[in-house]
Amino acid sequence: MTRLRTLRILLPCLALLLAVPAAAQRQEEQEETKTFTDIHVWEYTPVKNQASTSTCWCFSAISFLESELLRLGRGEWDLSEMYVVNRVYRDKARYYMRLQGNNNFAAGALGHDVFNTIRAHGIVRDEDYPGLWDYETTHNHGELQAVLGAYMGAVIRGRPGPSPKWESGYDAVLDVYLGSLPAEFRVGRRNVTPRAFADDVLQLDLSPYVEITSFSHMPFYEQGCLLVPDNWVRDDNTWNLPVDDVMRIIENAINNGYTVVYGGDISEPSFNQRRGWADWHEGETVTQEDRQEMWDRWTTTDDHGMHIVGIAQDEAGTTYYKVKNSWGDIGPFHGIIYMSENFIRAKFDLIAVHLDAIPADIRAKMTSR
Repeated sequence: MTRLRTLRILLPCLALLLAVPAAAQRQEEQEETKTFTDIHVWEYTPVKNQASTSTCWCFSAISFLESELLRLGRGEWDLSEMYVVNRVYRDKARYYMRLQGNNNFAAGALGHDVFNTIRAHGIVRDEDYPGLWDYETTHNHGELQAVLGAYMGAVIRGRPGPSPKWESGYDAVLDVYLGSLPAEFRVGRRNVTPRAFADDVLQLDLSPYVEITSFSHMPFYEQGCLLVPDNWVRDDNTWNLPVDDVMRIIENAINNGYTVVYGGDISEPSFNQRRGWADWHEGETVTQEDRQEMWDRWTTTDDHGMHIVGIAQDEAGTTYYKVKNSWGDIGPFHGIIYMSENFIRAKFDLIAVHLDAIPADIRAKMTSR
């Protein structure tokens, strides 16, 4: 038998062998469906796409604030994530310089960076500061991050120290890539500054919002520093509560008209935006010790920020939370993913919520410094 004839016989067989697993996988994906019944869902703005930016921390917190404005009767607003991102990059660089490079300098941050930026600088609408060039339709910060990292590397290596010029040069890079920050813009019949827009137009009071975590290496019912690289400013105002209390807070919030910022791990295989849900060993109780062990072994990490907007059940009666992601219109629920109560219990590392959403008995145990 010639080699050519052998190949003619074997190639169809090989193609068939390769096609069988692929077909089985496609069939499995088609069969892997769930039906969810929403119980409570509160108003939220349209799903956005952070694209290639590593700025989920900003998209999730901005989405949360947009829902808060709806809850408070202030109307529907599309706020600018990139205005906050530009401001945070500036603050982060100055912090990095003063620590002589001994700090995390990357695209990541946490929800309090959004709140702190708005307190200090105000906010604008997305139409006033989209952070895109005219030819761009989606965000891509790969080159920007590389340029900023190289720039700051040169700054901290300077001897005898940074020159007085570095800040102007750094800010200019951000303005070229994202656009110059607006000093004022038009709302209705008048021009307003970002500060006036936040204070007078939106009437955005950020004092009632708190961040909460749950790990046994920190004292419970006290505030402390969540030790993750993205906490670049070393914020130490995060409340640490037992996991049972945190789950009660999330449930109480959603059942009473509030939404919640979720920060946590999504690296588990069960988290699948394209199929539309995430679960975690349903039927098993995740303990405080389980959470600590996964955290200390780095199997739970600070991956992603999203926005919990509702509560639901699957066809088996298992509780899931309806979560707004920022990856665009992906999956059967168009950018929404349902995360089981057990998944959140196991994998969250940080939530943000309005103080009024916390049950009274838990609030009574929280002692301010």
